[in-house]
Amino acid sequence: MRRVCIGSPSLDKQSEGENLTFRIQLPSRLLDSSTGLRAPMDLLTNAIESIQVGVEDYQVGSRPRLISAVRNVYAGILLLYKEALLRHSPEGSGEVLIKAKIATVMGSTGELKFVGHGKKTVDTQQIRERFKDLGIVTDWSALNAIASVRNDVEHYYADITKDSVRSAIASAFLIIRTFIVTELEEDPPKLVGSATWQLMLAENELYAEERRLCNEAFSVVEWTSETLRQGIPKLRCSKCGSDLMCPSDDWADLADATLACRACGTEVEAHHFVPKALDQELEWERYLAASDGADEPVGECPNCGVESYVFAEGQCALCGESAQTDCARCGQTIPASEFGSSPVCGYCDYLGSKDD
Repeated sequence: MRRVCIGSPSLDKQSEGENLTFRIQLPSRLLDSSTGLRAPMDLLTNAIESIQVGVEDYQVGSRPRLISAVRNVYAGILLLYKEALLRHSPEGSGEVLIKAKIATVMGSTGELKFVGHGKKTVDTQQIRERFKDLGIVTDWSALNAIASVRNDVEHYYADITKDSVRSAIASAFLIIRTFIVTELEEDPPKLVGSATWQLMLAENELYAEERRLCNEAFSVVEWTSETLRQGIPKLRCSKCGSDLMCPSDDWADLADATLACRACGTEVEAHHFVPKALDQELEWERYLAASDGADEPVGECPNCGVESYVFAEGQCALCGESAQTDCARCGQTIPASEFGSSPVCGYCDYLGSKDD
């Protein structure tokens, strides 16, 4: 059982593994000046408390609490977004901009008015649309990265550590800091609470240093594939989910290279991580190929047998070899799905096997 109390930002363990009491430091704006108790709940209060509890969960560091940390921080950011929409909603409009449904009513003087309808509030897509209409700016790619971490730690990764979700906390710090200053026009440490802010700041600085070391290690690699170079930083550890995947040694030969996770130490060989990195970088092209019948961007390399031949680059991202794209027998272009049989197409390869 968990109890949340107002006070200093400490964490008391009541009994082994079970009862935990969090004393969350609330900013003065959230307290009733006459009683010292929390003021009536509002969106901004909910947002701040979600972020604070998320950071506390992160500090505890157990698997359930790390999953809770990402959920709470993500929810807190969405509530900050809704607070911005609430501030843009005209008085007497029924909080129109944060309501999922908008109704049209006749005003007292015969004019049409738009008012919020029902209790359901806007979802993420509706927030994006209304931000675009209102000119409210935020880093949606960073928010998507946090959502991706949340989904992954909930469904895929068995070994979750603080290092695994540090990127989400770092991304959240940047979103929260920028949005509070530019859109809410308030002071982040005062609004979020100095203790929570200092913890997030420290995690952001630690993550930034780890990211710098990874980028530095990759900067000396002599890349033969630009697609691979762009896709490598998007990889996550298959064991813990960290995005801090770095070269485990000097990459004299990519085919023999390995990546190592700086969070848990898991290593992965090139024939595994190269296809995944290409998939990450060419996700949109893959989608077009599946939905619109466009050409596949990557195929099986006839030289090394790995799904790493990038057609736009005319070579394999793993072994660097180029292959014949027109069938040596019939002259037709070899489809991506049949590229493993180059220098002939799949049909001619089949005919040749019958002749044998």
